[in-house]
Amino acid sequence: MKNAKRFLAILGAVLLLGLYLATLIFAMVDSPFAYTMFKICLYSTIMVPVLIYAMILVYRRLKEKNKEMYGMKIDTVIFDVGNVLVDYNWKKYLDSFDYDEDMKEILAEAMYLNPLWEEADRGKLTPEELTEGFVKNCPEYEQELRMLYETQGKTIFSFDYAGDWIKSLKKLGLRVYILSNYSERMFEQTKEQLDFLPLVDGALFSFQCHMIKPERGIYEELIHRYNIKPQRAVFIDDRQKNVDGARDAGLQALRFTSYEDTKRALSRLLTTLSSE
Repeated sequence: MKNAKRFLAILGAVLLLGLYLATLIFAMVDSPFAYTMFKICLYSTIMVPVLIYAMILVYRRLKEKNKEMYGMKIDTVIFDVGNVLVDYNWKKYLDSFDYDEDMKEILAEAMYLNPLWEEADRGKLTPEELTEGFVKNCPEYEQELRMLYETQGKTIFSFDYAGDWIKSLKKLGLRVYILSNYSERMFEQTKEQLDFLPLVDGALFSFQCHMIKPERGIYEELIHRYNIKPQRAVFIDDRQKNVDGARDAGLQALRFTSYEDTKRALSRLLTTLSSE
């Protein structure tokens, strides 16, 4: 804001100085335009400051509107994990087996696409209860379902940009946290893929608090646990319902679409809200 005021003041002074110099030159050469230029100078002496003041008011109003739309300056970034910092890809894992398309569809419906899969992230059901629940959905493929559940960590694949992205944000002085729907068994089997965890300031996985996104409580638990100011934090998730849940909890939020697009969107948000 100070730079903008300084620029407008200099611009106004240069404009007025130019007009008065032109008037002086016209007067010295006894030009018939001298009187007209003198009137223009008087008019400009009044109007230029008024216009500059109006521009400052408009700038302030636009800045206030921007804060209403996007919030305050960001000091915290919160990441989801699956399909944001790692590739959660059960289809790729199923494709590694010699199953026909019909069988893969049946297995997916019985496990990965079943509501029980998300409940596993809550951390209240035992592995035995979950296994029996999946098998109950499709008893004829009991052996396959048991094997898939036992090896669920193989649905997670590393993204090579995750660590560097977090490091770049930390260099900007931002705090970085993790908030993810994640089961305990998945967590234990994917520690190698989660090698970026030592870089963050804190993490909350759903199995640790027995809540899942987009439930309001899990966002509030993260906020309270790490003393986060919601209006100064942005949450990034690939699922719209989780983005909406974050906003309902008072956080700013971006939906992850791709690394490059989301990185640019986050940079724009950080730049916009940090400008004075």
